[in-house]
Amino acid sequence: MNESFSVEPAILGRDLKDIEKYGSSGTAYIGKVVMSSGEKPVLGRKVLVDVSRPHLILVCGKRGGGKSYTLAVIMEEMARLDPVIRSRVSTITIDTVGIFWGLKIPAGQNDLKDLSEWDLKPEQTNVKIFVPKGQLAFYQEKKLPIDGAFTLKCSELEETEWLALFHLSWNDPEGILISRIVQRVKEKVGTYYGIDELIGAVKSDTDAKEETKQAVISRLNLAKSWGLIEKDGTKISDLATPGAITAIDVSSYRQTVGAEGIKDIVVALIGKKLFEQRMLFRKEEEIKLITENKRASKMPLIWMMIDEAHMFMPKDEANIALPVLLEWVRVGRQPGLGLILATQRPEKLHPDAISQCDIFISHRMTSQPDIKAVGAIRPTYMTTDLDKLYSEMPRQKGYALIIDDNTEKVWMVKIRPRFSWDASVTASAFLI
Repeated sequence: MNESFSVEPAILGRDLKDIEKYGSSGTAYIGKVVMSSGEKPVLGRKVLVDVSRPHLILVCGKRGGGKSYTLAVIMEEMARLDPVIRSRVSTITIDTVGIFWGLKIPAGQNDLKDLSEWDLKPEQTNVKIFVPKGQLAFYQEKKLPIDGAFTLKCSELEETEWLALFHLSWNDPEGILISRIVQRVKEKVGTYYGIDELIGAVKSDTDAKEETKQAVISRLNLAKSWGLIEKDGTKISDLATPGAITAIDVSSYRQTVGAEGIKDIVVALIGKKLFEQRMLFRKEEEIKLITENKRASKMPLIWMMIDEAHMFMPKDEANIALPVLLEWVRVGRQPGLGLILATQRPEKLHPDAISQCDIFISHRMTSQPDIKAVGAIRPTYMTTDLDKLYSEMPRQKGYALIIDDNTEKVWMVKIRPRFSWDASVTASAFLI
């Protein structure tokens, strides 16, 4: 990691050929190189990360170590890309803690000193925040800055999603009935129906037992009470707006009775639809490259950021979102699908998400099982054990170890301060 001081920025995730061609265009400024150890390390040149091409980026660290902060910094940078590049990129963040609304508010007075030391100033970020419909009134009452409610279009849920939502299998009588009535309603009314139509189909079903029908109706009524699944849901394609930075708050579904699997369904549906559409539009880009000598399509490249990724990509349990995200991991780069996964429990994360990442950003970790899990990342060009690198990391918050396969280098970096309000700060009993 030792290097001489340089004024030229370090560009991670980009090979020398592209650096010579594009320079620093299409990159995110995330921090500065740490040049020395101690309580006040000397900082060197800027560290930029390529976001013009898809990458699999893994952000790790123990609780409170700065993972969500780093995601917010990247989101700030996505909103500040050169307009030409920004119009070709769309960013969608799955907010599992409910903190990214802070991006819409400039950083506070307590952050001015840190920002000035980096020649930065407080700014709000142009980001769209969508919250569950059931929580919309609370956000509006408290005057929290949001843009509206996110709902799922009922007809976009396939039988597999309904079964996963209700924790049923194809062998369960309730699962068999749900599969049958979903197909029946689709055949009858097409793609415009809601939960009421499904309930009506259950009531008129003549093959299922009465207790099975009542069990399914109870589940559908519960799902209706969440205010998430509707006839006129949010079109997944509308999320992929060129230049848009979107955060979908799924935090409330941790506590909602019976809705624990909702966040998984949200990620699965968004991931599946975007994957399918990007695969199609990638062909359009290739044709235009052949006929017009330029890359262009109506659908931008997609970056999806997922906080607490181990919940959606678990190592040793089933999850409806897992196969979708594994497709992003394995073949997403070709159609233009970038993925940023943040987790405090890499030991719980699916090994493919670890082994396939090409940019690894890690804040301090002390758990040996987690350190061992990310040890699979260690490439041949890395000559120092992760344990030693973590021990050398400054103790203060905000420092990170970065391993970049593209430059084949290991960096110790100080993440830059945010322009916007940090809503992820630990709660305190003090008034100020």
